[in-house]
Amino acid sequence: MQQTVLMLHSSLSSGRQWQSLKQALKTQYQVLTPDLLGYGHNSLSYPRPMQLADEARQLWPLLAGKAAGSVILLGHSFGGALALHMARVRPELFKALLVFEPVAFHLLKTADIVVYQQVQQLSQQMLSLSPAQAAALFIDYWQGEGYFKALPGIMQQKLTSQVGKVAADFEALSAEPARLTDYASSIRCPVLLLSGEQSQLPAQRVARLLAEVLPDLVFRQLKTGHMGPVTDAELVNAILLEFIQCLKA
Repeated sequence: MQQTVLMLHSSLSSGRQWQSLKQALKTQYQVLTPDLLGYGHNSLSYPRPMQLADEARQLWPLLAGKAAGSVILLGHSFGGALALHMARVRPELFKALLVFEPVAFHLLKTADIVVYQQVQQLSQQMLSLSPAQAAALFIDYWQGEGYFKALPGIMQQKLTSQVGKVAADFEALSAEPARLTDYASSIRCPVLLLSGEQSQLPAQRVARLLAEVLPDLVFRQLKTGHMGPVTDAELVNAILLEFIQCLKA
């Protein structure tokens, strides 16, 4: 029975984010790297306000007919929070869950309201800016001051054209109706949770909260930032591949 790896990318990215990891796995697994709503080549409409269930609705058909325990689920940032949602809703389907800083910001509402307000401030500030300014603010928040300006013009244009979806992502991340105990009681498969030592506090805080409750967990902090799967793909992918290969043992 061929197993499947479903990889979910971060906000303002696309399935191509996982291209090198896909190449490393494609001879052994069926690898799926879909573009999430509003990103890459995915122009399907999405509701406002949006929930993670709305995002997941387009992904479940990709897994139709898959046997229980045959899917490895991998996600980064927004894609990581979406992966948590999917693993909580249909835990029997997944063999393992691998996430790099899943930004499940709804968990901060009760655990750390001050940090949660920082996230909300970023979201509200983006709404008051032009698309280009909002894209720059969002990218620089995660990558460092001046990162957006240093990108090639064609990349800046693409990010600017898709930045409107980020507001919907923030809505979904804040409104998810799940608590830490829900994840802890539902997700029983092995979990690899990675976090960047140089990342922004909200992302690190969520990772720590999850690390305290998920039962079958390997938690590692890496010398990288929140965008480690992109900026330090060789480092991150080596750890993801090692974990996936150990699942076969």
